[in-house]
Amino acid sequence: MRPVLALALLATTSTAQAAGFHYTGVGIRSFSRGGAMIAGADNLLAMYHNPAALIRLERPQLMLDLAGVDQKVRFDRTAAAGNGPLDELGVPTDISYTTVENQAAPYAIPQLAFGMPVGDRMAFAFGLYPPYAPDFSYDPTGAQRYSLVDTTLIQTNLGPSFAFEANEWLTVGLGLTWNVLMVEQSVTVGVPFHSTDVLNALDETWSPAPNEDPANDVAFSLSAKDNSAFGWNVGFLIEPPEADWAVGIMVQPPVGFDAQGTMEASFEGHSLYEEGLLGQEVIISPTTKDESINLALTMPLNLKAGFLYRLSPETEIELAGVWQQWSTIDKITVTNVDLPIDLNEAFGEDLGMGGLLEDTVIDDDVILPAGYMDAWSIRLGGAHQFNDRFVLRAGGFYETSAIPTSSVNVSLVDGDKVGYGLGSSFALTDDVVLDFGMGQSFLAELQITDSQVTQTSVHPLTGEFLSGTTVGNGTINSSVTMFGAALNWLL
Repeated sequence: MRPVLALALLATTSTAQAAGFHYTGVGIRSFSRGGAMIAGADNLLAMYHNPAALIRLERPQLMLDLAGVDQKVRFDRTAAAGNGPLDELGVPTDISYTTVENQAAPYAIPQLAFGMPVGDRMAFAFGLYPPYAPDFSYDPTGAQRYSLVDTTLIQTNLGPSFAFEANEWLTVGLGLTWNVLMVEQSVTVGVPFHSTDVLNALDETWSPAPNEDPANDVAFSLSAKDNSAFGWNVGFLIEPPEADWAVGIMVQPPVGFDAQGTMEASFEGHSLYEEGLLGQEVIISPTTKDESINLALTMPLNLKAGFLYRLSPETEIELAGVWQQWSTIDKITVTNVDLPIDLNEAFGEDLGMGGLLEDTVIDDDVILPAGYMDAWSIRLGGAHQFNDRFVLRAGGFYETSAIPTSSVNVSLVDGDKVGYGLGSSFALTDDVVLDFGMGQSFLAELQITDSQVTQTSVHPLTGEFLSGTTVGNGTINSSVTMFGAALNWLL
């Protein structure tokens, strides 16, 4: 078996969450305003949106922000002739597909921070503020299994931020972050073989027909983590002394990750392990594992800008825009691959197939194409303070997709979208303020007829790539709901 079997796995698992596709707005106050919080950031999560806005801190304070993120995905796959299990003669049958849905529970994401003014012209904050990202889990036997079974992506930002008032109009902010990335993912790969292929397999020119017979499925999983990536952002806040308007700008350069982890394949249930050729096992070990792979990927450049106008001391409205340079992610690399495949060499010699059934170690580097597009969004939101105790927030946004439609699948769910947010703050005392909020976004229904997403399928004996079945055509509907609460304690 040649190295392409493992390379096929990595092509499906690693790209699925390579970019992350963070949701609009981080923090209760932000998504309550539709993400329009670059010029109007007014709490400790200015570290994420615009560190210069920390200058608005008037007292030392603590913040605990907890949000639940839930992405609904519904995929109705288009049926295709000849994709199903093989009949007694080894001919693929027709197959129909049932609807699959994301079964993952809402994902809880916390933010925790402390901040304070320092003199009259500076402010400081330190916090943990991870961006919002999806969590997917699907039926391991479902129609989507060749794209994804389940995945978890966790990215954290931890570090200090500073704001310095250069003059009465301009404040400059700087944030430094220690970033951690954790990725876990599983997917199914097809390794087609049928009992009728036994004699054909003796012919070195034989090639099996890819199909979606569960007896040909191999389960692959990847887990990787990077504990030591560093990043930074810089922000600017232009606001006159009268404070009737403000302009905010934030720049966050790309952040590179070099995650280390493991890759594992399970052949349990596959015909070459359970039945083998002529009743003997071809694959001896049910599982194989590489303990030290490296996965390299980069999060994109982010540019944010917002214009805030205060209609009155109690009412403000902000128009903001965000641009993300996903197109710079032209490839993802996996290195240090060392995956052994334990094959029945003695049986291969008996059949005159010794060269095809020798044990091998998969050690090729992997370079995966990405093909992402730049994405942008426009956001409009604001807040009204009714009295000393109660503030109401609302907003909406439009955002473009970072993925071409032909590349969309259940592991890469993105599209042009619209959304809204609603929220409020209530001061329990002069020192304790509670925030509440929810937001939703709705992706336009995608009717995919030209999908380039195909089943990863490999020759069971040579390991060569085969032209697998198309698995991405169909209809995808998706929406995201965010909800949560925050405690702000002014010291």
